[in-house]
Amino acid sequence: MPRNTFDLTRRHFGATALSALTLPFLAGCAQTAFSARGAGGPGKGAGDAALLLPLTGANAAIGAAMAQAASLAGLGRATAALPRSYDTLDTPEGAAAAAQAALAGGARMLFGPLRSDQTPAVLAVAGSVPVVTFSNDDRLADAGAFVLGVTAAQSVSAMFSYAAAQGIRRVAVVASPGALGAATADAAIRIAAAGGLNLSATLLRDPAPPGLVQALRTASGGVLPQAVFLPDGGSALAGFARGLRGSSMQIMGSVQWGIGDASANSDLEGAVFAAPAPDLFQPFSDRYLAAFGAEPGVVAALGHDAVLMALGLGDTGALTRQGLQRKAGFTGVLGNFRFLKSGACHRDLSVLGIQNGKIVLRAEVAET
Repeated sequence: MPRNTFDLTRRHFGATALSALTLPFLAGCAQTAFSARGAGGPGKGAGDAALLLPLTGANAAIGAAMAQAASLAGLGRATAALPRSYDTLDTPEGAAAAAQAALAGGARMLFGPLRSDQTPAVLAVAGSVPVVTFSNDDRLADAGAFVLGVTAAQSVSAMFSYAAAQGIRRVAVVASPGALGAATADAAIRIAAAGGLNLSATLLRDPAPPGLVQALRTASGGVLPQAVFLPDGGSALAGFARGLRGSSMQIMGSVQWGIGDASANSDLEGAVFAAPAPDLFQPFSDRYLAAFGAEPGVVAALGHDAVLMALGLGDTGALTRQGLQRKAGFTGVLGNFRFLKSGACHRDLSVLGIQNGKIVLRAEVAET
């Protein structure tokens, strides 16, 4: 098939619990100030890193998928040369205990935990050891963590950049009330202003009630925007797409979208959305499916990329804050990314489109 067409109609980035990137936002994020991000030590290899995963508790299935994905990154390496996994019990107290156990075992870099409400507890006990959280709450960088999760701002940046390149100047955001919607709205205000776009409206509302097009017209001063960004996935996405049926506005979406649901929804024909690069994610997904009989989601892939990072840094004795900030960045199954000194992450994303029920590559956006 052509290079820009991928067999993703039913597969990959599936809208399952394993790809629900809103998860780490639950229970709030850090409000406590912590000391400067840890410097870490020189390290002796990836075995000096640790994975903090919810192997029991409400999100045990996600933790197990992350551990399985991590194991694929370490194929061919001795167990002692790979990061060890510690169970966070999916609680802040459990995350702190897991971090303490990892540190007592000699860990020089901590990857995890999954959730934003657990990350401050890990930072509080990590001392000078760098913490790379799997959460997608970019405010955790201010608390001292390096943020590996795919954030709302990264999706917004990718799609607003794409919109501008297509000559779109007036955009709106429609999202369900909650942490994802709030984070998306905040990012949209900042990124639209920086990119010269007119953010005509930001609506946080229930996707079920009718009247979405009129609500957008009213909030935008009587003139509909050229494009609407819908960050939600699942049933919320379906509801909003139904509410926009028949309008002339370009629908744009985030990494939250599940490809199976999106491509099968006729209301999303012609829509575009942010996603990891298919040519990197798809081979990983195929290997995961062959090994474990299920398809991974984006969150599971974070476990894989964490081990790749640990191997790369450990092999060069760079399990340090400076190592994390290397200019070359990293390449994983979720694409290229690099950390800033602040702990924030710049990540390359693809823009995929839905054309005749198929997924096609529209663009690649660097440094979102």
